[in-house]
Amino acid sequence: MERVLFALVWLGLTPPRWPWGSCGTVILQVKGRRSGQVHSALVTWAEFRGDRYLVVMPTKEPQWVKNMRADAGRVTLRHGCRPSHVVLREVPREQRAAILQVWYRTTSMSSHPRHHFGIAADADIEDFERLAESHAVFRCEKSERTS
Repeated sequence: MERVLFALVWLGLTPPRWPWGSCGTVILQVKGRRSGQVHSALVTWAEFRGDRYLVVMPTKEPQWVKNMRADAGRVTLRHGCRPSHVVLREVPREQRAAILQVWYRTTSMSSHPRHHFGIAADADIEDFERLAESHAVFRCEKSERTS
């Protein structure tokens, strides 16, 4: 299923923003820290107070995060032929709970987030405060980078 969604996003055949909430699925592209080759991953952003955020599941740190950190946070978010160059800035743990709550409410219909969060979509903020330590959150900031 993920391959199908990846192809649809790559071709721009999905909405840039999902109709049920302030979120969307994009392809994150990042330069490999060792190879220099561009690597891609499917990610879902959520909007909170006017900014877009990405959330990392609490498993072994994904390669895209390691590569992004090695390139000073620089990534490209792509939906179809529309690239957006951004810098990802990690949100401090004490500021993550409300962002996690918004992100989870928009993505909890998918089994992957439900598996990792293990709480109801309408859980209280205290539940998300407990999860903040194990879920990295990154704010997307516009970048002038063109390569």
